Amino acid sequence: MDKLVALQIFRRVIELESFSRAAEDLDLSNAAVSKNVQELEKALRTQLIHRTTRRLHLTEVGQLYFQHICSILDKLESLEESISDLEIKPRGRLRVSAPVSFGLTDVAKAIYQFQATYPQIEIELILNDRYVDLIEEGFDVGIRGTGAVSDTSLGMHRICDIRRVVCASPAYLEKYGEPQVPNDLRKYPCVIYSLARSPCEWRFQQGTEKVTVTVDGPVQVNNSLAVGQAAAAGLGIIFLPIFTVSEALERGMLQIILADWLAEPLTLYAVYPKHRQHSRKLQVFIDFLSDALVSMASSDPVEHSPIRLQPPAVE
Repeated sequence: MDKLVALQIFRRVIELESFSRAAEDLDLSNAAVSKNVQELEKALRTQLIHRTTRRLHLTEVGQLYFQHICSILDKLESLEESISDLEIKPRGRLRVSAPVSFGLTDVAKAIYQFQATYPQIEIELILNDRYVDLIEEGFDVGIRGTGAVSDTSLGMHRICDIRRVVCASPAYLEKYGEPQVPNDLRKYPCVIYSLARSPCEWRFQQGTEKVTVTVDGPVQVNNSLAVGQAAAAGLGIIFLPIFTVSEALERGMLQIILADWLAEPLTLYAVYPKHRQHSRKLQVFIDFLSDALVSMASSDPVEHSPIRLQPPAVE
């Protein structure tokens, strides 16, 4: 058994959650993949993977082993990159996690521009609105709108703040009237984005005055694009990053309200496993993404720019 090869195979099996997909990805036979994992378990004298007919699960020892070998393999890759010719561009595969809404807007465009600039880096972009465990699921980086990360195994890089807006459909405003100050929102039906950090607490600032409003409504949705659609259908007022509703605003299906108040912006971060922080391909990806998004924000003169830089978030 080639130990290094076996470690790489084991890693891909876990990242792809399948022996057959790992075999296809590595251009190996299913038997070769299975044999390498079995020999690795035999050499370690312990079981690393529980196998069932539907899926596989890491044992407790397997989880710990997987985390350590990922760190070792990434450091080895980083070392190889650092001693290579400096003119050679970074290469390899990057597994990127992002919310669905980001995958349908300028963030995804920036990722695709990156791949065109660094064609030797393969991008696997996985879109999912649920919380993703980057380490357990084998991701190199996650693009998140989030607060500070408390997990000490993760690092984070702040990319930019994204403007958030409060808006509703013209038909809704004609029926219920338009709120004049944030506290008026307490009296209006709202559509709640359930995956927000504080779904029912909307924060605003005007000058030095800061206001937090607790809202309610008959509809809660776990996808921000669907929240925008619910608002366009007249179901309530929404509080979302502007990139999720920019098309509806341009088409007149929604209109911004409380425009004199600065809504708490969404801070966009690149979050990554700390054991991968020295990976050159990860470093260039984060730098490129940050520059691309800031450039889009600062150069787009349109009022409803999908991404708009803001002052620091309201505390």
